[in-house]
Amino acid sequence: MKKDRKGKLFFSLAGLMAVPILLLGVILVIVGRQSVSEGMELEIQKSLAGIARETIDVYGIAYPGEIRMEDERFYMGDADLTGDCALADRIKENTGADISIFWENKRVITTIRDKNGERIIDTNLDDTRILDAVFSGNECYSKNVQIRGVGYFAYYVPLYNDGEVCGMVFAGKSNESVVVNVRTIVTRIILVFVIALVIMLAVVSVFAGNIVDCVNKVRNYIGGLAENDFTGQMPQVVLRRKDEIGDMGRHAVEVAETIKELIATDALTGLFNRRAGRIELAKCMEKVHANRDRCVTVAMGDIDFFKQINDRYGHECGDKVLASIADIFKKHLENKGFPVRWGGEEFLLVFKEDKESALASLQKIMEEICNKTFDYEDCRFSVTITFGVARYDGRDSMDSLIKKADDLLYRGKAEGRNRIVV
Repeated sequence: MKKDRKGKLFFSLAGLMAVPILLLGVILVIVGRQSVSEGMELEIQKSLAGIARETIDVYGIAYPGEIRMEDERFYMGDADLTGDCALADRIKENTGADISIFWENKRVITTIRDKNGERIIDTNLDDTRILDAVFSGNECYSKNVQIRGVGYFAYYVPLYNDGEVCGMVFAGKSNESVVVNVRTIVTRIILVFVIALVIMLAVVSVFAGNIVDCVNKVRNYIGGLAENDFTGQMPQVVLRRKDEIGDMGRHAVEVAETIKELIATDALTGLFNRRAGRIELAKCMEKVHANRDRCVTVAMGDIDFFKQINDRYGHECGDKVLASIADIFKKHLENKGFPVRWGGEEFLLVFKEDKESALASLQKIMEEICNKTFDYEDCRFSVTITFGVARYDGRDSMDSLIKKADDLLYRGKAEGRNRIVV
């Protein structure tokens, strides 16, 4: 009879721990999936916009001159590009995005192929919303453009000839490729929570009061993760235990680090990714707004001519440059703020100090980057970086603050690069 009572207590405690943790896991999976999807879409939109604009620049450099259609032949300058998709294919190979060039609403160059492997050249874009926007001189983004039964995240940029819109450039990625990435991340989240749940079910103690108290502490910790709060600490009363409950707490911390790495960290550089960077910046701005911190200064930085490094030396070399520069950021921002990989070769540096101090740190960062040489195979080269700097005045929204820094960055690019623009 005593044995039966112990069995009932075991299953009661196991159920008490498993149910709330499982619910929290489901919440975290749902919230995490939505957050990952939204974050990826924002990254994709910015990436496609950059690719479309860069495609126009690349074609303009390769084929300077008037853009025209004569006798059903498509010309850029003196070059007859009718059906010539070689340059578009190289852009797709480098970026992973499909490219199309339209004369008016007709595709004249494209990397998209039908089910038979044929390019869908001479097909038309009939979406009036996109056409109206582009031919009004505006860029247009859509997250579900249907092309031959395939959904695309798509970005359209007007193509000009003598100041008049004569067509457009499309950059797109299939919806399915994004869904696969989201599904992979969510699957990993589910797996780590299944492991955590199994571990928690194994933890049983005759001291029921202490068990329930410790389990509640662990549950609160994981609840913070479900709300995307990675700043919480596992209580030492749990971590000091030498039994299964202590193991449960330590494994929960490992799970948190795994989730944080999946959701908040850029895999290449180890910096915050854009989504996590926005969350951390919002916290800093809130402290300034509440007068708990004195000021916040942000700097948007972009490595100059980074595409040329990828084109000349390859993406592996480009990745090494990004990781090395990220290490420089981390060194100089320690105890001063934090760096964020905003996307590609673009970084957001957040300083928890005034503009003058931030500028002094940025100057040191620029000098170290300029003085650093990179050796790759038989080549040696160096890079420069341009920054736009804006100070939070307590009134700007996050987006307007970042836009100020971004606008100044692009001004710096236009003025010659390798500079700090305030």
